[in-house]
Amino acid sequence: MAARSTTDIVFHWGRWNYGATMTDYTVVADADVSAEVNHGEEMEKVHETMSLMGTWMGVSDHSVSGTTFTITMENSGWADAAAVQVALRALGGNFATATVA
Repeated sequence: MAARSTTDIVFHWGRWNYGATMTDYTVVADADVSAEVNHGEEMEKVHETMSLMGTWMGVSDHSVSGTTFTITMENSGWADAAAVQVALRALGGNFATATVA
């Protein structure tokens, strides 16, 4: 039977064990993304676009009348939030003048 060594236990608060860098992008859309006519269609386009440059890990609940949400990407290849903003604006619709931080 092996004894547990306290010198081998390393616990880091505020860190996630994903093995790669996690990057958050906060998106502010033009209108409520949950009120679209074809539910999920625009968010599917967002997912496909973002996934071109990394692994989509998830999206937060949306707030501020359905316009604001955060996308978390693993190992993101996007240069910065400005590059994401350009890509999302190209989708048009609720993202035609969206901002990304």
